[in-house]
Amino acid sequence: MVRHETLHFKNRSIFNTLGYIIMITVNVLAMLLPINGNTTGQVSAAYPSLFVPAHITFFIWGIIYLSLLGFIIYQLWLAFSNKHPEGLSHLMRRMKDWFLISSVCNACWLFAWHYQLIPVSVVIMLILLLSLAVIHFNFGIATAPASFAERVFIHIPFSLYLGWIVIATIANIAAFLSYAGLEGSLHTQVVRTIVMIAVGTLVTIAMVLFRNNIVYALVSVWAFYGILLKGRTVDIMEENAIIHACIIAIGVIAVTISWQLYRKQKS
Repeated sequence: MVRHETLHFKNRSIFNTLGYIIMITVNVLAMLLPINGNTTGQVSAAYPSLFVPAHITFFIWGIIYLSLLGFIIYQLWLAFSNKHPEGLSHLMRRMKDWFLISSVCNACWLFAWHYQLIPVSVVIMLILLLSLAVIHFNFGIATAPASFAERVFIHIPFSLYLGWIVIATIANIAAFLSYAGLEGSLHTQVVRTIVMIAVGTLVTIAMVLFRNNIVYALVSVWAFYGILLKGRTVDIMEENAIIHACIIAIGVIAVTISWQLYRKQKS
């Protein structure tokens, strides 16, 4: 690998690190200030949706950010240890600027959300989702052969992140419908939520069967369990259908994971 290319990759690793720091800083400010005087949960409550999971479910963000910190340390080590130029080239050629884009989108989404620019937040969330999907396919996450380090510091973090952002995107769209005054009757909201759960389940099944991504599927199970918990605390008869839909979704995903593991073992 020529010298100027190595320098370029080192610079990119620094920008990735700065993007991560900005993302974490804005998330901390969103909790401590909070931004625009509103917490993330308060804005969410202003645009109610039955797709929103219980508060405890959001602790997954801590796991995601810690795993991404592992990625940041890993890519810095590759860049500045000068011991694995091939590994550095492999990472940076596939990552390109997508992680930086995802970090900026993450931070910008919080500003759009806290200032209740809900349509803007949907657009930003879709860009964030796109960036993570590109990373997923560029690295062949869970499908392509990879070293132990790449599986731990790239495959797992970005599987967790993508899985949660797919759910967050659906929730963001649900909030937009409420923002636009299209929430409809309680029956309509229940039916819409069940459809959203079904969409999330179908995407998860596809990720397991065609992309072999079990980690992604476990995130979906956690999200649907959170929605189930939220439905139980409300204890409204009409929302029992959502609880049943979550139970079915979790069951279907569990069966899909089992089938995929069996199929892999047999092959």
